[in-house]
Amino acid sequence: MTLEGSSPAIIFFILFIIIALAVSYLYGWKMIEKTGLVGSQTFIASIINLFLWASAILGWLLYTIGIDEGLFFGGLVLGAGLFVISETALIITLFLRRDKFMEAYREQYGSVAERE
Repeated sequence: MTLEGSSPAIIFFILFIIIALAVSYLYGWKMIEKTGLVGSQTFIASIINLFLWASAILGWLLYTIGIDEGLFFGGLVLGAGLFVISETALIITLFLRRDKFMEAYREQYGSVAERE
């Protein structure tokens, strides 16, 4: 289970997982502010993160299929660890910031209710 000799591919793999976290966080943030639904939008953001992680693993499989089986499993372990960390960070961050998101939701739609 070694990852030696594939530094550019590993860097791209890690960056893709970090970008997946950023995309899913931005989705969760904007949709919680727009709809006011914290739990369901956090779930959808988690599914987006899972899908993008699965895409990264598929890309890693296609890259390593002809190189080495140990390289694939090393990257799989690395990716799984990063996925657990990013999923945990996503859920915790969205729930810790829910008050701020809900405040923006109330400001946006509270003024609409006052006009009617």
